[in-house]
This record gives sequence, structure tokens and C-alpha cells, in this order.
Amino acid sequence: MSAQVARIVFFINSLEQGGAERQFTELIARLDRTRFDPLLVTCTRRPGIALPLPPEKVFSLDSPMFPSPAGVWRLGRILAEAAPDIVHTSKGWENVIGRAIARLRRVPHVVATVCTLAAGIPFSQRLSERLTATMADVHIVNSRGIKDMLVGDLNFDAQTVVVIENGVDLERFRPFDEASRRAERQRRGLDGAPLLVMSGRISPEKNQLSLVRALRRMKADGVLPSDLRIALAGRDSLLFYGRRVRAEARLARVGDHLVPLGAIGDIESLVAAADGVILPSVFEGLPNAVIEAMACGIPAIVSQAANADRMITDGVEGLVTATHDPEGIDRVLRRFVALDDAARKAMGARGRAHAERRFTMARMVSETEEVYEGLLRGGPRTLTDLRRGP
Repeated sequence: MSAQVARIVFFINSLEQGGAERQFTELIARLDRTRFDPLLVTCTRRPGIALPLPPEKVFSLDSPMFPSPAGVWRLGRILAEAAPDIVHTSKGWENVIGRAIARLRRVPHVVATVCTLAAGIPFSQRLSERLTATMADVHIVNSRGIKDMLVGDLNFDAQTVVVIENGVDLERFRPFDEASRRAERQRRGLDGAPLLVMSGRISPEKNQLSLVRALRRMKADGVLPSDLRIALAGRDSLLFYGRRVRAEARLARVGDHLVPLGAIGDIESLVAAADGVILPSVFEGLPNAVIEAMACGIPAIVSQAANADRMITDGVEGLVTATHDPEGIDRVLRRFVALDDAARKAMGARGRAHAERRFTMARMVSETEEVYEGLLRGGPRTLTDLRRGP
């Protein structure tokens, strides 16, 4: 291999549908191949997001319960044979164990993407992140909120934590004309109904339960539109929580308003056909669901917790509720259903313009490449310093 081309091994659990997985995939696909040679290692072979890499550059540890002893051993073997210049890990135990094995195998540079360390993450994982933090040269986060958590709660060195906001494919996620919107709704059996989309796994962090309780409040007060539909587009990652959401929806007699779709591959079409996207999360980094809504010209309804990086200004690109409890979601939903089509379209247009300015894939990839090149030339490690030059 040419000395000018750096080999990077990327390590993540799987390529199942999800925000972190999509960003990792987009990054690998768009790296400048004249400067970087990417290889991918996953813990499992579960199908998911398509990745444009040849088979010889994709490896599976066949370790769905990673970190298993066999999975750790296989990872070490792959790193020994690949001899990468950089290992870039992402998410959970893949970060913790990936850092350690990379250092044991004397990989020159280690980068870790930390997606979230919310309160629901096990204490053991939070502690392990802290104890292995010094094994990574750089920690990439997509949100200032996550950086504040790493530095303030887990005592990470602030100089090693770089904020690189997510990007969105502005060609894939784009506004629909009216004919396309109607056709997509008809295809999904949602024609003629006011439609909100909630993207993301069914989990406490995403807060579907509070959404159900907000709908119950609206129904009790007679202000819930009878034809309103909320499409839940995401996998059920916690079976018990998903069952509880569905049970409460039935008991509150709002189950007909929820349309569970599971994880879908063409989320861009569903979002572009919607009237709005809702994300009442308890905690988020920088959620793809919101920037994808903006790219599609669709207003977003978000909790303050999902808007830590001020993607949405209340009343401009969408609506923001200060709380993520049922009362706050109830209030913001009432505001949304009271908007006319012209107001929603104006919000969507402003959101599209915002995405074009701030959330391009080219910017996300370029900033990550800057981190890699700064490490390779032995220079500064933070994005601010990288932009100043060595």
C-alpha cells in the first residue's frame, strides 16, 4: 500500500438500521480513497444498512454477545493482520474493548465515536468508558450536550473531545411534491390523514410512553383529531417497554392513532410524505430524525432534551417543548394541530434551508478526515486546532 494512503479499521456492533450506524456507513462510503483505505469489523452479520465495500474489506467477529472471549480474540487477530494506522470504534462495549485491543496491538492512533451516555446506560459501561478514555487519542461526539457530559460527568480531557455534527444526504432526503406525497401515503394506507412520523427504536430514551399519555389527555379533552396518525418507524429494542407502550395505548383507546411500522429501509419517503416529525426524547445527542425532517422540508416537533444543539428554533423550523413529560407533549401537539398548511410548509422550507447550511454530509466527512490527518501527521488533536494547522 502507498505510504500516502492510511489504513483505517472501523469497529461497530452491526449495521442494523439506526442513526449511529447510518452515520458510520456514510462516513466509510464517502472517505477519500486516495488518502484512506477503510476496512470494517462488526460483531454480528445481522443484515441492515448496505455498505459499498468489497467483501474482502468487511469482517464479522460472529460475536452477537460481544465482548465474548472468542470475539475479543478474533478482533485482535484482525488488527494484527490488517496493521491499521488508525482504529475508529463506535458505541458501547465496542468502544471500550476496541480501544484496549487496539493499544495492545500497538495501533498508532485510536479514535472513538461516543454516541450517548444517558442515565439509562449501565453504570459498568459508563465506568469502563471513563477508565479506557485515555486509550483513545480523540473522542468524536455529534453533540455539545454529549461533550459536556463526558467532560463534566466522566472527567474526560476536554482537549480530546471533538464535536462533529451529523450530516444528512440532501439528495436522498428531499422535499416531495404534492403528487409524490399523495402517492406515498396511498401506498402505506395513510392517504387523507394528518400524519406525524416518529423515527427511532421503541425505547424509554425515545419516550413513546409519554407520547401515548399525551394523546390520552388530548382525547379526554376532545381535541385529538380522530384521523391523526403517528407512524412509529423503528425496531422494538426493548420488548417489555414496547409491550407497555402498546398496552397503554389500547387502554387509553388511542391505539388506532399509532401505526407501528418497525424498521424500514425507505424512511426518507415516509418522512417526506408526512406533515411533521415528532421526537419527544428524554435524551439525545444530535438526532438524525430531526435533520432528516428538515432536509425533507418537514417541520419537527422536539423536546428540549432532543434539541440541545438548537437545531430547531421554536416557531421557525418546527416546535419545541420545554419538557418531555405528557403535559409538555400534549401542549406542543395542540399547537401543531392548530397550524394551517401554509404555516407548516413555511416551517419546512426554513428547515430545508437550515439543513443545507449546517448539516451536509460533505462537511461531516471533511471534518472527520481532518481529525485523521491531524493524528497521522502527529499534530494537534482537536478540530479547532486542526483548522489552525500544525
